[in-house]
Amino acid sequence: MTALDERACGPCTVCCVVLKIEAPELHKKAQTPCRHLTSTGCGIYAARPEVCQQFLCGWRLFGELDDDWRPDLSGVLVIRKAPAELPAAWRGAPYGIHLDITGGEAAIIRAGFADYVARLMTQGIPVFLSAASPSTLVNEHLDAAHDIPGLRQKLLAIYALLHAARWEKGVLRMLGPLYRLQLDRQRRKAKKYLYKSKE
Repeated sequence: MTALDERACGPCTVCCVVLKIEAPELHKKAQTPCRHLTSTGCGIYAARPEVCQQFLCGWRLFGELDDDWRPDLSGVLVIRKAPAELPAAWRGAPYGIHLDITGGEAAIIRAGFADYVARLMTQGIPVFLSAASPSTLVNEHLDAAHDIPGLRQKLLAIYALLHAARWEKGVLRMLGPLYRLQLDRQRRKAKKYLYKSKE
């Protein structure tokens, strides 16, 4: 039995708030509750738009994510990205994973989060991280590591920059943290290049 067969959204409505939806039948900004969302869930669930019917978060798709990974419990909305949605350099991957952090630093330091990122990276899966912000490809910031505490600290540092670059802060206040993320990415590429040229 797959995760999809066993799991229902239940009280979780994270996707109804976090996701941006641009479909003919529904337009919704990111980080904004859907107009159909009620205190008990989707008010039009039986007749919800096709875009909502087709969406499944990673917790429902991937059996390796246990019940604690339900988005409203974990503070992480796991989203599967199709190869066509990936940057050109990563189109050979079977899929990508976008981790939208809704639960703050607690989501990053929770048991299993860094292990999951390390496992994905070891498998060659591109991992994107966001926090009500533009996303960054964490594979470009760090190597797949067996040093989970070190990886967790690096993920916290990336999260802090993404958190500082949240959409609601406005473009000008987003630029500094995004620039620091870009510098971090470029430094890592330069180090890898220098290491290879010495071999």
